[in-house]
This record gives sequence, C-alpha cells and structure tokens, in this order.
Amino acid sequence: MGFVNFLISSPTHRHFSRPKKNPLLKNKRNSKDFIGGRVLKNLASLGSLQLLNFLIPLVLSPYLVRVIGLENFGRVAVAQALISYFNILTDYGFYITATKHISQNRDNKAVIETLYSEVLTTKLVLLGFSFLLLLGLVPLLSPPETNPLLYLLSFTLVLGQAAFPIWLFHGLEDMKYITIVNTLSKVVSVILIVLFVTSPADYIYINFFLGLGTMLAAAISLVFIKKKYGLGYRPVTLQRVKHHLREGKDIFISNFAVNLYSNSNILILGLFASVEVVGFYSVAEKIINAVRQLLGVYFQAIYPSMCNLVAKTKQEILDVTLRLHVPFSLAILFLCGAIYFFSEELTLYFSGTSAPEIIYLIKVLSFVPFIVALNIPSNQFLLIFGYTESYRTTLLLGSLLNLLLNTVLSYFYLAQGTAVAVMITEVFITAGLIAVLESKNPVFGLLFTKRPVNQS
Repeated sequence: MGFVNFLISSPTHRHFSRPKKNPLLKNKRNSKDFIGGRVLKNLASLGSLQLLNFLIPLVLSPYLVRVIGLENFGRVAVAQALISYFNILTDYGFYITATKHISQNRDNKAVIETLYSEVLTTKLVLLGFSFLLLLGLVPLLSPPETNPLLYLLSFTLVLGQAAFPIWLFHGLEDMKYITIVNTLSKVVSVILIVLFVTSPADYIYINFFLGLGTMLAAAISLVFIKKKYGLGYRPVTLQRVKHHLREGKDIFISNFAVNLYSNSNILILGLFASVEVVGFYSVAEKIINAVRQLLGVYFQAIYPSMCNLVAKTKQEILDVTLRLHVPFSLAILFLCGAIYFFSEELTLYFSGTSAPEIIYLIKVLSFVPFIVALNIPSNQFLLIFGYTESYRTTLLLGSLLNLLLNTVLSYFYLAQGTAVAVMITEVFITAGLIAVLESKNPVFGLLFTKRPVNQS
C-alpha cells in the first residue's frame, strides 16, 4: 500500500476537479508546441519504460536459456504466441478506439467515466470467453512432452493486460504513471522468476510470474484512477457492449491479422521443427523484438495528440509527422545495422553458444524493424482519417501471405524459411499501407516527399 499511497499523494493536477489548471485541456498549439511539449514528455515517459523492456530481456533471456534449456525456452515461446491471440481478443482494438474517444473528450468527465465503465465491462466479457476458449484449445494444441499447465498458468498474462486500462492513460496523455506501475510490475516479475525458476522443470511458471506482475500493475492503476481522476464504475447495458464490439470490429480484425503474421511464425514452425529449432528462432526473434518495441513507444506517444490535431488541419498533422518520423526512422536504421554487424556477439550473449543457425536468423531479420518503421505514418493516417476498412484489408492480405509463405518455407527450410517469410510479409504490408494511403489521401511519397494535403 505504500507505493499506492505514494502515487495518490503525489502533487499532481487533478484533471477533472481543477480543469483550469489541467494542461491536457489546452486547445491552441502549433506543430512546434506539439513537438516540443506533450509528445516529447510522452516519449520520455514511454521511452524510459521501453528502456526497461529492452534491458530485461538482455538480462533475463540468457539466464533462462541456461537454466531451462533451449527446448523449454522454445516451449515457453510457443505458449506466449498462443496467449497473444487472447490478448488481442480482450483488447479488441480499444487502444485505438477508446484512446481516440478519450483524447477528443478529455475535458468531459461524464463521457470519460461512461466510456471507462463500458470498455472495462466489454473486456470482462471477452476475458470470460477467452478462458473458455483456452480450456478447449489446450488439449488440441499442446505440443508433445509439454505440460498443459504451462498454458493455463500463462493466462495470467491475459488477466493482467485486460484489467490494465492503459488506453485511458494514453487518451489523457498521462503516461508517466504507466511508466511507474509498469516498472514496478516488471521488477516484481523478474524477482519472482529469478527466485523460483531454478531448474528445467520450472519453465511452466515463467509466464505465470510475468502475468502476476502485470496483474499487480492493473490493480494499482485501477485504485490510482479512482483516487486521482475520480472515475467510478457505472452500470453498463448489453446494448452498449454490443455497440463497442461493432465499433471496434475493423480494428480488432486488423490487430488479429497483425498478430496472425507476427505470432503464428513460432506456432507454424513448431509443426515442422523440433523445439530446439523453435528455441533458435525464438532467441533471434526476441533480439529483433527488443528494437521493434521502440516502434510501439513512438506510435503510442504521438497517437493521442495526432487525434487532436487532425480536427484542426491535416497539414499540421503532416508537418508534425515528418519532423518526428524522419529522425526516428534513421535511428531505427542505425540500430538495425548494429544488430546485423554484431549478430555473432548477440548470439553468444543470449544463448551462450555461437550457433550459426541463430546468427543467420538474426541477420535475415535484422532490418525488419526499419521496414515496419516506414509504415507508421501511413498506419496512423489511415486510422485517424477513418480508413479502417482499407487498413484491415491490407493487414488481412499480409496475414494470408505470411501464412502461405510460412507454411511452405518452414516446411522445406525450417527456421530459415520462417525468417524469410517474415521479411517478405513486412515488405508487402509496408508497401500496401503506403499505397492505400496514396490512393485515399496523397500526403506522403515513399521517400517522405510532402505534397499538398486534401483538406476535405
């Protein structure tokens, strides 16, 4: 309770009780103010959290590989891949839809409280459905020699994420509190793993401890939201739950498509390869994902403010995107190059071996984050301007392409084929999103060339 009391007693503005002093209610700001103020604060808060997310795998993954072995490390990765589908189901795109609504109504407590209650209720319904679905899938999908309890214990990851209203903090752009509670949760998870995962048989508890940390963050955030913002729970009708399910279906399908091509890689590979080969790929993927997480920080930091700017002028949101995205993309390109050239050192550090299979996989996947970074502007413009159907279609096509390529290439070439399939899929999706935006509203060229914006 001491940490909760610290959060509650912090001398911060109370957004709804003292709106005149609420910095989130400022309406007049140009693109320079936008870049120099709120976005940089958001980037600083989320960036510090992401630094922790980056450092934890650097320390924890080598420890786990040595304690539980590559085979069990692969089994844990398969369970995480399966659980990620349930995270997508319970999130249902609220990080986009709810964030947008809250950002645009941040000065209206009644609207936010209603939305807060409705989203939590909808997520609770989806959570119950997810658990029942998991119970049915575990006997069918559990690989040989894998303890089914691994999947049931991994469901704590879904519980924690579903209960953590991170979309509310994003909409209010109060992201420093996300950093605080997430940091606490990750530290707790790491401590639990180091204390209790001490033999190969303990691999079934890794995801459980990761989920416990997330559940702790969710519990603290719910108390904090009540104390700081004064938001309570309002009764929600079934009609409102159905409304949110209908409203978010395009985003949900898009997210599911993204998850399909990003997490099915390990699941499909597991059908044709040994758990050791899956472990090889998992090590390489975790290294690449450490950089990809930076893309999520960038997206989350600028998206709420972008939603506000678009109501004023599309040209202003374009200017902001160009000023932020070009240096960000160059930084990602530099990191990708570093991963490629230091692939042998990274392999030795993470796996304790110089396995050529892992080195090859890292090199093939090394520039995937840069390819993904190129589609972030198109990604956000399509969502903000309401082109969700086109966005969904592009990602679905990419997912279908990945499933086809992954199945064929992993069958013949195992992990190497999976890596090549991922690279081709990301190029297709990036080119597709840029092409769709060009056809809908030509604001970007492939080389970030600014052209007149359609103001309609």
